[in-house]
Amino acid sequence: MDKIKNGDIVGRISYNKDIIFIVKDIRDKSNVLLEGVFERIIADSDISDLELVTREEVSLRETIKDIEFKKQENRLEQDKITGKILHLDGDSCLDNKNSH
Repeated sequence: MDKIKNGDIVGRISYNKDIIFIVKDIRDKSNVLLEGVFERIIADSDISDLELVTREEVSLRETIKDIEFKKQENRLEQDKITGKILHLDGDSCLDNKNSH
């Protein structure tokens, strides 16, 4: 295993490298402070649970995140165009308010 150091890009083996982190601080020989590269998350981990992530894997994850973001933007745009009524207040006081 390569030696993990500050600034390395890593994933947690026990979580199948579901989130990519940057090593922010090695607190002692076994405990590491991590910050998410794509997600807003701070975590700690045992250094033995970390594995270096290749540039190709980071690039692939970035592409996937971009595609997911564009899909979400498209859904939001479609919701704006079609419009949806979430709540219609039937309070009679509101009806009379405009007639005065």
